[in-house]
Amino acid sequence: MSSSAGVIAGQVDAKSTGLAMAVHDLKGYLAVISGQAKLLRAGKLGAVTPPQAEALADIVSGCQQIQTQIAELLKMGGSAEWKPLPGSADLRQSLLHVHESLQPEFSESQLRLEIAVCDRPMVFPFDVRLVTRALMNLLENARRFTAPGGSVSISLVPHFWERRIANLCPPFERRRGDERNAPNAVKIVVADTGCGISPEYHQEIFEEYFSTPAPGCRASSGLGLAIARKIVLAHGGKIWVESIVGQGSSFCFLIPWVPPHVARRVPCKTKVKDVEATQCED
Repeated sequence: MSSSAGVIAGQVDAKSTGLAMAVHDLKGYLAVISGQAKLLRAGKLGAVTPPQAEALADIVSGCQQIQTQIAELLKMGGSAEWKPLPGSADLRQSLLHVHESLQPEFSESQLRLEIAVCDRPMVFPFDVRLVTRALMNLLENARRFTAPGGSVSISLVPHFWERRIANLCPPFERRRGDERNAPNAVKIVVADTGCGISPEYHQEIFEEYFSTPAPGCRASSGLGLAIARKIVLAHGGKIWVESIVGQGSSFCFLIPWVPPHVARRVPCKTKVKDVEATQCED
């Protein structure tokens, strides 16, 4: 038993070391991409149209975000223990930005990328950078496992999370019927028309280095979903998948409107401005 445990531990250490080395090497390539994009945006290599300048700005911004993530991974030795820094932001606007920035990549893969969000701001405290990263990981996973001609969709709705009310709110708050069904979280769903996932893997897919053994689907590093899960849990949320083999998958996650460290100290009265309640199952 101890011999097997030692072998497994050695494999994990090797993967962590390899990951740290890989992300370190990426820093050099990112510096080249970012530098060339800045030269183009500045007009040093020829005239640049406004749409081109905007696209180049997105490239520079994306490189900066990846460099920040690389620094985090190197600092933590390849582990992924995320500590959110919540700040008041509009989640709806963040999703719209991700949708717009990924359209070219999905078009190149011959996939439709759709989005359904309310037409009002959805402002509450969350870590924009981390939640955006979790969303992009789910979208990249959907793109990888969806055949050309298929579609991927993003949806965002206010959500009543009953389990969170039961765990965090004082009894006198839970007795108030007029507030009981009010939304206390947001629900984000990334759905695809891909190959689907067998029920026996619905839990394992969120583990580090696990890749679904799905025939006809491209293999992955097994880190994207694990990172998304860590980010969602760090926000006090919940993540799961609903899937049927051959029909596609829907990855869903909840983010509470009140951060966990705040919810333990104050009654659950935080509400998102100008949004409607959506009754959903827990």
